[in-house]
Amino acid sequence: MPIVDTLNEVRATNVTKTVHAAPYDAVSPTRAELNQAGKNILITGGGTGVGLAIAKAFVQASASTVVILGRRTDVLNTARKTLEDEAKSCNTGTKIIAMPCDISKSSEVDAFWHFFQKEELAIDVYVANAAAFQKAQPMMELGTERIWDMFETNTKAPMYLAEKFIRQPGERQKFIVNVTTGNIHGTKHPVVATFPAYTLTKLAGTLYFQYLAQELGHENVQILSFHPGLIFNSYWEQVGFGKELFDDDRLAGQFALWSATKEAAFLHGRTVWSTWDVEDLARGEIRKRIDGDFYFLRGTIAGLDLGMLA
Repeated sequence: MPIVDTLNEVRATNVTKTVHAAPYDAVSPTRAELNQAGKNILITGGGTGVGLAIAKAFVQASASTVVILGRRTDVLNTARKTLEDEAKSCNTGTKIIAMPCDISKSSEVDAFWHFFQKEELAIDVYVANAAAFQKAQPMMELGTERIWDMFETNTKAPMYLAEKFIRQPGERQKFIVNVTTGNIHGTKHPVVATFPAYTLTKLAGTLYFQYLAQELGHENVQILSFHPGLIFNSYWEQVGFGKELFDDDRLAGQFALWSATKEAAFLHGRTVWSTWDVEDLARGEIRKRIDGDFYFLRGTIAGLDLGMLA
């Protein structure tokens, strides 16, 4: 199959009647209902790509503080300057903190969380965006050690950070936004099947947030996972593809912002796509299925409800 056809196939969706590839009014940071004034935001992997787009959206929505984490100091410094310029342009006054951190190392997570406590900086929104990827390679070639390293970043690290986040003192409602991948529900696709360890570890991380949401009411900690879409990057540019074949990363950024508001409460514990229209989800025909089917948009074994056919 030609690669353009494959790209179109993995982007295709019919969950909502309206499907987006670029930002639109309902998820705009300029909407008063999405305003983040007085809130502090933590974004892992916030220096590039989708993470940076998410950070920009929260800056545009007047967040008090946006903290971005990443492993590369030079990338973080560039991102911090970009976000500071965005804050000036939007006149939001958002404070930008860029902190080097390998989230797979608990000691480094402990160190920056100690910094938060020292500064009396309470985090209101945690965006779990950082991820470890893989080249197209079977699991038996990757080997247990490499796969386990991916579990450290894609599963354990988000869990450890979530514990720190949730155990903060205070009664204010908290929000967790987990950036997942459409791979987790497309495992039979031949292209997805070439990235088994990435899919496996992201599925485990997403299931963690799903079960955590079952334990915690959205009134206390609202949790939502989303697939950011097929995003244009330097790889696609190098092989000669144009941006028109891809989803705008600003859409993913603004969808993450919307996900961290009470408007998204009806999706607590579920996994959605950033390209789905939020008004269709909230008020369209699909809302009936969301409200009536516990397993809809959640991970499980297809076809079974305990020992009974679903």
